Amino acid sequence: MPELPLWLWMITLTTGLVASLVATITGIGEGMMIYGILSGFFGLKLIVPCVALAQLFTASLRFWVFRGVIHWRLACYFFLGVLPGIYGGTFLFHWLSERALRRALGVFLLGFVVYECLQRKAIRVAPRVGLLPLGGCCAGILSRSIGVAGPLLVMVFLRYDLLREELVAMTALYFLLGSAQRTLLYWHQGALSGEHVGLAVALGLAMLGGVYLGRLILPRVSRQLFIKLVLGMLALFGLQFVAFP
Repeated sequence: MPELPLWLWMITLTTGLVASLVATITGIGEGMMIYGILSGFFGLKLIVPCVALAQLFTASLRFWVFRGVIHWRLACYFFLGVLPGIYGGTFLFHWLSERALRRALGVFLLGFVVYECLQRKAIRVAPRVGLLPLGGCCAGILSRSIGVAGPLLVMVFLRYDLLREELVAMTALYFLLGSAQRTLLYWHQGALSGEHVGLAVALGLAMLGGVYLGRLILPRVSRQLFIKLVLGMLALFGLQFVAFP
């Protein structure tokens, strides 16, 4: 366990708890909130592997808690496109700068929020299931190129009218597989030392508390409020990507 001052432990654990609570209610925001706050204290090279291991705990718990509402048919179609997307994201990463990719994603997110706000007043028709591999491919591209796929996942699953527990369950499945892969990769590369593991376990325990609290709150959130919360999160991420790529 790393030796940290008490105030830094308080900030670290509170950040993990709040970020996990938000992610359990909306499906996204956990990683970006933690990176945005804790990277200033620990640096990205230290905090990224720790978050990968901590997210493995929280994604596993979310998956287990919400496993009964996962749409496995939609999930299978979606994951058909993820691996090709990761492969394509490798080339996109070398072709475009990370700054350009983040700004483009920000514009896309803001456009989606405006579109969804307009569409909510009209009769909605869910896209064909056959289009889900395309969404998975785009998620894979973003995961490999800029490491941010959560907002796109929510965008895709919102279009299929997955809300509340259903949406959180689908994103939990994706992040469970992703965090397991990243944790093994960092372990193989030696980026997860004993000190890193101690910090990751402490952070993960605080994040598990956020999952528990979010599980209690989520059933009390109405469909309309859930949609507003998710679109609000997407708008915040979009503004962040555009203004601070």
